[in-house]
Amino acid sequence: MDNKDRILKMLEEGKITSEEAVRLLDAIESKPDREQTAQNEGSSQEHTRNTTEEDSKDVFQQFMNEFQRYVNTDKANQAFSQVKSRLEGQKQTAQVYKTFEKAFDNVKNSTIDSMFTQGSKNRLIETIEDSYSNISVDITNGNVKVVPTDRVTTAKFEVTPFYRKLDKQRNYFQDIICEVKNDELIIVSDIRTARVNVELQVNPSIVNRLIVSGSNGNVSIEGQEFNDLTVDLLNGSINLDETASSSAFIRTSRGNVNVKGGAHGALELISMVGTINTETLNAKDVTVSSNGSVNISLNERTESATINANMGSININVPHGRALEGRLSTVVGQINYPPDLDARFMKAQDIGFKELMLVNDTDEKALLLEVGTKFGSVTLHRS
Repeated sequence: MDNKDRILKMLEEGKITSEEAVRLLDAIESKPDREQTAQNEGSSQEHTRNTTEEDSKDVFQQFMNEFQRYVNTDKANQAFSQVKSRLEGQKQTAQVYKTFEKAFDNVKNSTIDSMFTQGSKNRLIETIEDSYSNISVDITNGNVKVVPTDRVTTAKFEVTPFYRKLDKQRNYFQDIICEVKNDELIIVSDIRTARVNVELQVNPSIVNRLIVSGSNGNVSIEGQEFNDLTVDLLNGSINLDETASSSAFIRTSRGNVNVKGGAHGALELISMVGTINTETLNAKDVTVSSNGSVNISLNERTESATINANMGSININVPHGRALEGRLSTVVGQINYPPDLDARFMKAQDIGFKELMLVNDTDEKALLLEVGTKFGSVTLHRS
């Protein structure tokens, strides 16, 4: 006997009234509908949950595809496999976010340089029409190259592809300044999360002073002529090629300094960690400081050279027949010089401080040398 028959029998026996019987029958008929609704709601919730998980996986897949363009591929693949396996067993959004963090941790050793070499770039060319006589360039993260041109000054910018802060009104990068103010061309980028490379095409005849500063990038200056030149880097190498100046100050905390050709009045070269190399250096007064090796070639125009190194050898090339005077010294190392020089050892020891005096016994004005290193040899050549 089903529920309906029981209700009808109870009504015949007078145990319930007709109104109570109607209510019971209505309740029995509506129960399957409620069960079906509950079942449908459960299926909908399960479908929503599955859809959310699938959407999360799709978003994560797209994210990793984009991320792999800029990072070490092997590490990214390994990170993706680990994250995907965990994602399949997780249902909470917070747990998905944690997997993203671990993905970043697995590829955090990828350098900006390796990221920058892959994929397309954001490029922009800015033409400077206003007149100026001085240039100031400050790039926090990127290379700077200055090359000659006989046309209008042009600044070319190349930024890592994931940088998207563009000024639509000016068609320009938001965080980069390129303007002429108070007779000075100012180019500034303080972007730390993206790499900004700058190539500046300048007419050498219009610039009086150039100041380049920055970090995490190299500086190259070719075929330019300035009254004052300053290059000061926190981390990067400096190259001067056929560049002239009345006074130049070149310094890097970590990197090499290379000077090829050109002509300078007073030239100071400093590399805290790196090597200093010159080729056919034409400078009146030269000052060199380095924690690494120094290879320098002087010419007839040079009047004085002061060279100091801590943890490297010093090789000096001087013009043949030029009178010399001054001092060569080393703490741990040897002093080597041509036999035709009038030289006197003030202190000569197998181990310990050595000092060699150069004596000018002619009426000719001598080239003054002050050369010393702590750990390394000092070698003097004539050519």
